[in-house]
Amino acid sequence: MTLSDASATVPVVTADPDLDAVVDTLVTAFRDDPIIEWAIPPNTLGRDYHLAAFFASTTEFLLNHGGVVAAPHDYSAVLVWSPPGEPAVSDAENQVFLDRLAASTGACGPRVRTLMEALDAHHPTDLPPHCHVMFAAVRPEHRGTGVRAALTDALRAMRLHDGIGVYAEASSTRNLRLWERLGGQRVGAEITLPDGGPSLYPIFFGRPSEPA
Repeated sequence: MTLSDASATVPVVTADPDLDAVVDTLVTAFRDDPIIEWAIPPNTLGRDYHLAAFFASTTEFLLNHGGVVAAPHDYSAVLVWSPPGEPAVSDAENQVFLDRLAASTGACGPRVRTLMEALDAHHPTDLPPHCHVMFAAVRPEHRGTGVRAALTDALRAMRLHDGIGVYAEASSTRNLRLWERLGGQRVGAEITLPDGGPSLYPIFFGRPSEPA
């Protein structure tokens, strides 16, 4: 791959990414996200450590169960998704994951567990085959440079190739509008977190049409 402006934004889809680079982008992009601020509040002691633990544990778990990451060479943006049918995870494996995730996020562990359990509980069971986009992030300094469009193009190509849809949860009304502009449609009820917490908005993309 050359380092021209055009090719620099071309994402690579891989099950073996540079996990540290993925996590760094996720921490940077989601630091001010309302859902993450609820789960790991801004005044948390050692917050960046706990943010990194959350994103590393979750991404690694998905990768270990068939998930993939799409990112350009500099990891200025990342998509993390799991395959159709969700990872083949037993209840026991899921409990071990949640226990480790809660332990790695210290005093924020209970809220982190609540968040993950809410996502699982509200995932619609009647959707056609689809991948689940867990994280979609662009580093602030790279917004507006074309990397977001390159990632969504890669996601669309995957959907065309595999004949599947995409499910995601928008973490704010702003992100919901972004997903809707890309063709997503709301599905199900919003997911409202407890203790006066914010809401997530489930959204679904059907299989795209072939180009004319």
